[in-house]
Amino acid sequence: MRVVYIFFLIAVLLGASGCWDRKELNEVSFVTGMALEKGEKHQYSLTVEVVNAEEFGGETTQGNTGTITYTMEGDLIAELNDKMNVGLARDLNFSHTRVIVIDETLANEGIGPFLQFLERSAEFRNDFHLVISRGVNASEIISTTYPIHRIPSIKMDEQFQTMEKEWGGYPDVRLTDFTSTITSDGRHPVAATVTIQGSPEKGDDVNNNKQADLDAIVALNGLSVFKDDKLIGYLDVEQARDYLWTQDLKKTILTATTPDGNFFAVRFFNSHTNIQTSYENNRPHITIELVLEGDIIATQSKVPIDKLTRFKELEEEAQKEVEQKIKGTITHVQKEYGVDIFGFGETMYRQHYQKFKSIKDYWDEEFKKAEINVNAKVILRRDGIRTRSFLEEME
Repeated sequence: MRVVYIFFLIAVLLGASGCWDRKELNEVSFVTGMALEKGEKHQYSLTVEVVNAEEFGGETTQGNTGTITYTMEGDLIAELNDKMNVGLARDLNFSHTRVIVIDETLANEGIGPFLQFLERSAEFRNDFHLVISRGVNASEIISTTYPIHRIPSIKMDEQFQTMEKEWGGYPDVRLTDFTSTITSDGRHPVAATVTIQGSPEKGDDVNNNKQADLDAIVALNGLSVFKDDKLIGYLDVEQARDYLWTQDLKKTILTATTPDGNFFAVRFFNSHTNIQTSYENNRPHITIELVLEGDIIATQSKVPIDKLTRFKELEEEAQKEVEQKIKGTITHVQKEYGVDIFGFGETMYRQHYQKFKSIKDYWDEEFKKAEINVNAKVILRRDGIRTRSFLEEME
């Protein structure tokens, strides 16, 4: 009898585990991008970028835009998300959201309340890019078309990943990275900055995709510097790379100057960063040590690279360039913004807990007077497929 009861219970459970909450693909619209701005009548203006699925269906393609954007205003993002069907036909699905763009005007006032909604929501994954728009409206960023990727947010997703992989100027900041940094005692947040090169007004025109020289294109513009959840300034693309070097950047290309005054380029394919902290003479001392391996990929000098002494000269020049760039950017942040975005406070917390505990409440003031030392060791492995150049034979 007990066996019969168990089989009956299993049958009931299997019957109850059907797809009670399933939705067919033709019943939903996938949101790939969102833009958040200050509203005119309400606290927020939210724009969503929805995939126009008919344009990716082969026979249904008519040459129209690959996405549709819709904007609403309200005081809570949670309500706006569910209210978008005032204008849109299908249920919105946010699981494939790739980019969330926050307008710089709103970021100046603080983005904590919006991030708190994202953190609570079960509809969003933690793999979207959180970026700040500079000089243009956030809604213009996610509506700027591109011929290769007809969905603007998908284009940005690949653009950011490629930038990080090839040159290293993109900080891969996700939601949990940002929120955990806000609450840290020894670090302030950063986020990537984007802008539009060209005419933002023409960026949402389908004809923008039908010409070689685009009227508008979304471009990375460096880093946004935050104090807690408020935007306070920017670093340019070069400075963003310098920041990432302190975070253990792996791959990039550096241009330096040869002893005879010509340029040469090194592709670094491996690097390691080590940070040591101490507290002496009433100020923090921070030493950044880098070991970099790379290849010489270009040189404008006529001096051949066929002797070890020449390799050593170029290694020394590359080392000086790296050290100057990193220290210059850190000094700029100390003087201009006075907030520790590098996580030196977190490092001191790990290395000298008792000392950091006594100064953590005013760590930013300590950071501003910190002594910074950068020591780089560059190891050049190869110089391409030729040690001598035809430039040597030119007068």
